[in-house]
Amino acid sequence: MATEKIKIKLQGHEKFALREGWINKALQILPENPDAFTRRDATDLFGIGSNMVKSLRYWMRAFGLTNNAGTELSETGRLIAQYDPYLEDSFTLWIMHSYIAKNEEFATTWFMYFNRCDAEELEKSEVVTILSREIKKYVNGGSFSEKSLSNDVDVLLNMYSRNKEKLNPEDKNISPFSHLALIKKLDGKYVKCHPSKRIFPEEVVLYELSLRLIGNEGISIEEVLFGEKGIVKIYNLSSVMANDYLDRLDTAGYIRVDRTAGLDMIYPVRELNPRNIIEDFYENN
Repeated sequence: MATEKIKIKLQGHEKFALREGWINKALQILPENPDAFTRRDATDLFGIGSNMVKSLRYWMRAFGLTNNAGTELSETGRLIAQYDPYLEDSFTLWIMHSYIAKNEEFATTWFMYFNRCDAEELEKSEVVTILSREIKKYVNGGSFSEKSLSNDVDVLLNMYSRNKEKLNPEDKNISPFSHLALIKKLDGKYVKCHPSKRIFPEEVVLYELSLRLIGNEGISIEEVLFGEKGIVKIYNLSSVMANDYLDRLDTAGYIRVDRTAGLDMIYPVRELNPRNIIEDFYENN
């Protein structure tokens, strides 16, 4: 019996990191123009070059903002279009980051970096080496392009970090994800950083828990924090920070955290719906 081929995606972005203003273009244009990405006049419609249009189409899908065909906004895409089309709230960026960091099929490098690259301080070449090793294990003998992986790593590191010496608030080439400050470039190395509590609202953790609790009466703290696609991994939280957020959500009456008798479980106290959590955040902040 033939082994099912494992799907991965490298370099779907045409070597363009996501830029300020791109997502807003798609959020505005796509609802009225389902064929926007494939039209002959797509470059005029979006006001960017043809390869950038292809890149934007990729990013919209990689962040879970469109259907697979890129012809309509997803539920999350519609919510962001309604409440924060210019990505001005860090909550929006975290929700988008949540999707791409768990998107092993369509944003494989992002998934591998945030889930399977535990070293906190690395040169770019070291990141490539680690991710290459992890992808080889993941595809179980399948082939992939090392060059495409290297290009992916370039884009990822540029998206999430920025050179402070060259920082210009008017520079539209800056990625909005640099504002999350998850990666810092220091002396030629890229350092993973814990998010600032100032821009990391507890509703981000509540959103993650709501996804994990779908169809479950409870989940283990170990799994939700430290497992694959766990909160500590994809948001680079410290264990202390992560547990603090759980305790705050417990105090607020959303969940019950049970650490007695070695159970270490999380139970929902009220119904947790991902869509409702996103809507409630926007309407109350």
